[in-house]
Amino acid sequence: MPPARILIVDDLPENREILTGLLEPEGYVLVTAKDGQEGLERALADPPDLILMDVSMPRMTGFEACRRLKADQRTHLVPLVLVTGLVAREDRIQGIAAGCDDFLTKPVDAEQLMARTRSLLRAKALIDDLEQAENVLVSLATALDAKDNYTRGHSERVAEYAEALGGALGLDRAERRTLRRAGLLHDIGKIGTRLDYLQKPGPLTASEYEEVKKHPVVGYEICLPLRTMVPLLALIRGHHERLDGRGYPDGLKGDAISLPLRCLSVADVYDALTSDRSYRKALARAEAMRLMREEASVGMWDLRIVDALDRVLTRGA
Repeated sequence: MPPARILIVDDLPENREILTGLLEPEGYVLVTAKDGQEGLERALADPPDLILMDVSMPRMTGFEACRRLKADQRTHLVPLVLVTGLVAREDRIQGIAAGCDDFLTKPVDAEQLMARTRSLLRAKALIDDLEQAENVLVSLATALDAKDNYTRGHSERVAEYAEALGGALGLDRAERRTLRRAGLLHDIGKIGTRLDYLQKPGPLTASEYEEVKKHPVVGYEICLPLRTMVPLLALIRGHHERLDGRGYPDGLKGDAISLPLRCLSVADVYDALTSDRSYRKALARAEAMRLMREEASVGMWDLRIVDALDRVLTRGA
């Protein structure tokens, strides 16, 4: 395993030298920046495993740099410690609000620095392992799509539609990211479904259909052990639920179906309708939208979301 990379951000050269001198003997790879702006740029260009950042700096304070790093998908999971001589309660509150993971008070105590560094790097390594496991599942889902000419690219398109729908309906950045991740993984449970059922050119028998309907629960159970998957579980399990309560596997109805889940379901249905399948040809966009509005009128889908999808597709045309 390569040594951990630590970014040290401080406008005073002597402070950078002190931290470097304490950490270098531990074998870490150390990178430095002389102010918040440079620290932000370096972290985004090549995310480190840990950031030690001063607060009072020219061009950009540590508070602002921290806030921006925690808001960016590339660095929001990188632990960030504010190293500061500020001890006032309001300063600590401001740091917490910016998203920092810990504080160190100047002058830095060497033992405290080492203990905090090792603890945060252990936590980061666990997060990296979980993300790697998630990436493996996404790769499996993509490979599963690719096995069938009729579903190639389906999960990626559903992820794009769902994320765009979330944006159109005012969901925040984290919720949109969750929708995208769920879109990529929503059909992972089909890894346990017989391929001849998925590719059958005619209607499924009742027993075959019951087997195919198990895939949301199988996907849920595959993802359940991973802590990073917790926000996705209800979406993966529920992407075939319907507002009228006639969906599966849980027969959810009305308000029991969240807005993100409604977005994912509509995205999934639209892509299925507008893609060639073994049992039928793809519908044109206008025909698919007409059919989905007709189904919304009898309570299957949320008409507001169907209309929002039409607007999203029109902008992207």
